[in-house]
Amino acid sequence: VDSQGNRNMALKSSLRQSSTKGSSSNGEGSVTQAPCKPYQVSVSFRFIFLTLLSSALLSFTVGRAVRVLLLEGPRGALLWPHLESSMRNRPDYHLGAGKSRRDLPLPQMMDGKEVPRTVYTSKNFDTAAAATSSSVLVEKSRTAVDSEGEADEEVTCDTDGGSCSRGKDPAEVEDEDDDEEDDDDDEDDDYDDDDDDDDDDEEEHLPAGQHLLVDMKDVDGTFLNSEELLAQAMVDVVADSRLTLLSYHCHTLVPTGVSCVGVLLESHISFHTWPTEGVITLDLFTCGAAPLMPVLPVIERLFAIPRPPLFEGEEVPKPGVGWSHVLRGFRDAKAHGDTDALSSDDLGVDVLGYLFYDLKEEVASVQTPFQRIDIYNLIDSRSVKIADYQRSLSNDGSYQAQHPDLFAPNKVVFLDGVKQSTSKGDAGYHESLVHPCMFMHADPKRVAIIGGGEGATLREVLKHDTVEKCTMVEIDELMVTTSRQYLKEWSDCSDIVGSEEWCVDDPRADVRYEDAVAWFIDRFGEGVDEKEKKFDEDDYKPFDVIIMDALDPQVNIPFAEVLYKQPTFLQAVYDSLSEQGVIVMQLGDAPYISDPHDTIGRHENRAIITSHLLRMGFQSVHVYEEKHSDFDESWTYLVAMKDYTSRSLWYSNAAQIEVAIQNRIKHTHSGKSPLRFFDGATMMTYQTPHKAQEVVYCRNKPMPAGCDEATHGFSKSRPNVPISSFEVKTSQVGDHAGRGVFAKVDIPKGAHIGAEQSANSINVAPTTYDIIQTLAEEHDLADLDAVLEYLWGYGFDSNLYGETSVVVDSTILTFVNHGCNGTYNAATVTSTVTEMTTGVDEFDEAFFMNDPYNLVVARHLPHNQNSGDVALRDIKAGEEILNNYLDFTSSEKHWKADVLDLRNQCLGKGVGSITDYESGKPRTEAWRKDEGEKQD
Repeated sequence: VDSQGNRNMALKSSLRQSSTKGSSSNGEGSVTQAPCKPYQVSVSFRFIFLTLLSSALLSFTVGRAVRVLLLEGPRGALLWPHLESSMRNRPDYHLGAGKSRRDLPLPQMMDGKEVPRTVYTSKNFDTAAAATSSSVLVEKSRTAVDSEGEADEEVTCDTDGGSCSRGKDPAEVEDEDDDEEDDDDDEDDDYDDDDDDDDDDEEEHLPAGQHLLVDMKDVDGTFLNSEELLAQAMVDVVADSRLTLLSYHCHTLVPTGVSCVGVLLESHISFHTWPTEGVITLDLFTCGAAPLMPVLPVIERLFAIPRPPLFEGEEVPKPGVGWSHVLRGFRDAKAHGDTDALSSDDLGVDVLGYLFYDLKEEVASVQTPFQRIDIYNLIDSRSVKIADYQRSLSNDGSYQAQHPDLFAPNKVVFLDGVKQSTSKGDAGYHESLVHPCMFMHADPKRVAIIGGGEGATLREVLKHDTVEKCTMVEIDELMVTTSRQYLKEWSDCSDIVGSEEWCVDDPRADVRYEDAVAWFIDRFGEGVDEKEKKFDEDDYKPFDVIIMDALDPQVNIPFAEVLYKQPTFLQAVYDSLSEQGVIVMQLGDAPYISDPHDTIGRHENRAIITSHLLRMGFQSVHVYEEKHSDFDESWTYLVAMKDYTSRSLWYSNAAQIEVAIQNRIKHTHSGKSPLRFFDGATMMTYQTPHKAQEVVYCRNKPMPAGCDEATHGFSKSRPNVPISSFEVKTSQVGDHAGRGVFAKVDIPKGAHIGAEQSANSINVAPTTYDIIQTLAEEHDLADLDAVLEYLWGYGFDSNLYGETSVVVDSTILTFVNHGCNGTYNAATVTSTVTEMTTGVDEFDEAFFMNDPYNLVVARHLPHNQNSGDVALRDIKAGEEILNNYLDFTSSEKHWKADVLDLRNQCLGKGVGSITDYESGKPRTEAWRKDEGEKQD
């Protein structure tokens, strides 16, 4: 191709000629064109290479431009403050951008920590309510600095980067980071790398955290209105807490007040102030697992700044601090036996999580080999005002100053987060645990305590002068020494005459730091050979009283299950008791009337141990409640007696208990009563179970005996035939039967007979009856003989109260006769057994209401003893009312004599007690003779 394009012209001419030669005429003057021959175009390799190269360069240029404009530009703007190691203070909006910037402190990095890679994003709104707005970011290039003052050794979140990894121990995360250190060094800082996605998967944060809320009052208003001072305090709190502050943002508000929020690698810290009122509210949230509460003293030191006095000599109030600690988020369910004090209902929720205590002060937190002990001083404004407490510390002669104990903080003890006792409820709990069972024994000399590490149970036992030795078996020695140091009042025996300052030092106290389960099994368990005893001989002597002051049955840990579920241990405890032995234990919070039976739900251990005690042979078991133990609910106790006759002491009246207290309880050096809570009237309230106890007891399946409506009380569904519908005439039973009672109207089956008068019976209690008999035996007095003859003639014996008592019906129903050979038509007990069909040596349990544990009988005891009869069938007018006198047999030892006496009466060989009495034949002389022979 030349410069004039000759080659192109030649190509065109050649193509024309080819076209002409290829054409021919079809004979009609038209021209036929020949088909075109294929041709080839040659392109050089260099041309192709240059074309592809230029296209690639053009694509790269366009793509790079788009990346810079659309991606890296905005991203670089976001990262610029962090990547360029700069601090940015936003200008004061209302003062103008040209004004001077505030001198705000920089966030500080602790030694060994590096600024993590983060993306900073913010948006500010210009509002007239804010006088200033400032944002400060951490510097990437700054070396780590120590905070002012010494930091706590405990850290909030102790992973390498300050974050919390899901399900991993911080040490494990650190080890993993060390193993991957080489890979991390090769990582690009580009956030688009795929490796970062893998890192995110491995570094997932726990969906949980700790939230600390702090309210402070009476704080210096000048401090609260200074953005610089407040920001410095916030930075120092974070540094002293060994947290990582990434940035913070503050507003000074109009007319006063400051709001700040700091973004932590672990979460956030924020506060707002009211300078005029002297109030600041602050919250700190972290994802860390380590305790956050150690930060509290740091917050109080840096933010609770007292105001200066307004005039010389003014007494400036100390800033008040209220706080709460709350576990937030979601945590995995704990395995059986795991405990966490911070998440417990008692310590974690009711104390740490409650913000409105006027005083919430940690006295001690001790981790022993067996449990965690927490002790707090608390003042709840709902019961005590902080002003009254402060005044009680003065000497101004006020009522508060004269009675400081009434306004002192309530000292509360927690074991693994579960409330154990309090200074306000110490007497209510420990006296109601110890003294009822101690007075159920006539002469308790040897006492054992299972648990009782606080020393208060031992203190109460040592108040009884009958006690010769008290063995306390407590597994946790550190619990005892901690109590001595921080709970001195609990184990203070200095006021008891003959005791020591510390109850453990009392010569009667024998404290063993051993596992109580093993201790009892080794000494009283099955298979202990008399010839192979390996302990001191005194260890094998039985106890008169055993007190279990251990874990609540509701506590979900293995050791509690051993105490309340292991038959081997409980059998050893039973075998360690003397013949008149008594055991008492606390069973946790009392049931609600809406609760299911104890066998269902969280009270299962309570049902299990009650079942074990009955199976082992305890003859009388009682439950009682005490509201004044300073727990959230009424507290339940159980007392079990090895001998049925001890029941009579349980039902002693208030005067008898007061006399026993006077005779037995030791005197004090101060002259004050040694018992602050327990007395005779209090004991009377324990004798009858609460209605909720009875209702829940009757929800068991199958329904326990006595839960039918007839036994519960007088049923509205049963008609009552009043006394006026009966009359007294000569009995039709026999010639020697005397008088009888006859119906004047028809009586339907199931009707009550004289229920309106049944509460008016004469009841002679066991102790009263015993006094009458004792005096009559010692003194031949006609008046005493007359009383006995009257009781024997018209009354009947009852053993519902343990020992023999006498009941005399005060209506004409006292003349109801016995129906021989099963002809009776009214009774309180339904049985087919008669005086002729039963054996004299075969005692029928149906007639003996000695069920060791029946809350219906226990709650309705007077009613069950005096409830009157029920018609067993339809009774026609004019028909005589007849009973089954076997129902009046008081005990197994009287069964044979009563059966033989009834047989003789039915055979006409004897007369009834009323006929015998009214015949004037005295029985006291024969009785005195029999008693004398028994004594001989």
